[in-house]
Amino acid sequence: MNHFLPVQKLVTKVRAGSKVKKVYDDPKTPYQRVIDAVEVDPKAQRKLRARHTTLDVVKLKQQLDQLLNTLIPTKQW
Repeated sequence: MNHFLPVQKLVTKVRAGSKVKKVYDDPKTPYQRVIDAVEVDPKAQRKLRARHTTLDVVKLKQQLDQLLNTLIPTKQW
């Protein structure tokens, strides 16, 4: 799911008296963060891109639901 669910990372947190101001970056998926990172080897990025093209979010969700139902059969996810 790291390829599809965007999250916001906390950039700064500044206290002004009793209030705290938090600044977040733009929402990105962990996959996008790795692809955008300069530190990551281009070969690893190519492998990750190739893997990303084979993924289907609907099939992954169905597999996740099936696994959760085998662990906790009374819950409906």
